[in-house]
Amino acid sequence: MRIKKILTMMTMVAASATAMAQAPLKSGIDLTDLDRSARPGDSFYQFACGGWMAKNPLPAAYSRYGSFDRLAEDNNQRINAILKELQEKTYAKGTVEQKLSDYYKLAMDSTRRNREGVKPVLPVLNEMEKTKTVYALQQLQLKLNPFGYGVPFRIGFGADEKNASMNILNVMQGGLTLGMKDYYLETDEATTKIREAYKQHIVRMFQLFGFKKGTAEKKMKNIMKVEMALAKVSKSRTELRDPIANYNKMTLAEFNTLYPHFQLERQMNAKGLQTKYFQQMIVGQPAFMEAADKLFAQMSAAEFRDVMEWGVIDGTTGFLNDAVREANFEFYGKVMSGRKEDHPLWRRSTNQVQ
Repeated sequence: MRIKKILTMMTMVAASATAMAQAPLKSGIDLTDLDRSARPGDSFYQFACGGWMAKNPLPAAYSRYGSFDRLAEDNNQRINAILKELQEKTYAKGTVEQKLSDYYKLAMDSTRRNREGVKPVLPVLNEMEKTKTVYALQQLQLKLNPFGYGVPFRIGFGADEKNASMNILNVMQGGLTLGMKDYYLETDEATTKIREAYKQHIVRMFQLFGFKKGTAEKKMKNIMKVEMALAKVSKSRTELRDPIANYNKMTLAEFNTLYPHFQLERQMNAKGLQTKYFQQMIVGQPAFMEAADKLFAQMSAAEFRDVMEWGVIDGTTGFLNDAVREANFEFYGKVMSGRKEDHPLWRRSTNQVQ
């Protein structure tokens, strides 16, 4: 989202603007963070952290709260001060400050957001609904490439881990809205509850975007079918820690031969990247790529379309009206994170840059 780039710029401004104003940091351990009334042999955690916990009770909006959480909170408050200034002041036309100010005021216009509801994204969803073949959906996917709708892998450039003098394209597993495969496959009570809540969340969100309940339920089943299949071939978080297993260098020609249905070259070209810049790449999880490529070769147009539409809905909830954001928080905030209340709007906005 463009707003993320804008707010990243604001964060950089915040860092430079506040660096001189902050008091010098003290090094060493703050002894008041200890709880000397606790015996280390009985509870070392209470001894080491009891003072901190007493001074910093857990806020209702957090499922955990440590020194880094407080640092992030302090930074958010500094950034909020800068954003407040952008919102209240006027600047000379054409200046960077004026552009940032106008953009932020637009983003913070809750009255307009609630008036427009989900209308800003309906043209994209309507275009997807009218697209009836897999080929046509693939063409639409290329058109909307910067948003990555329906792409089951993550891509990005980074330093070659075996040749730090060069950057190289990395292609990694993806496609799971819930992130970890365990949420899809484990059968314990807690995980099953999250999975069922996720299904209900998908249906609810499609309804909020104008789809009838019966249609929303069909779309949910298609989305779960695809994500469950991807989860079964995804590596676990533990397996992803193995740098050797996740380093598989190959050429673009080899990738196209092994995984033809991903159309990687067309995807990257649609991003504006010339083919000459990714003649070699690192494929993190070849087994996943092989299975996912076969899966996407067999997907129906309805399944492909529903996965793309879910990408639109799930990716835009934080920028729309209160009803959509509150419904989103009911699942991701309360069910997934255990938070009792949502962050205030300014906090949600600055969180986009973290």
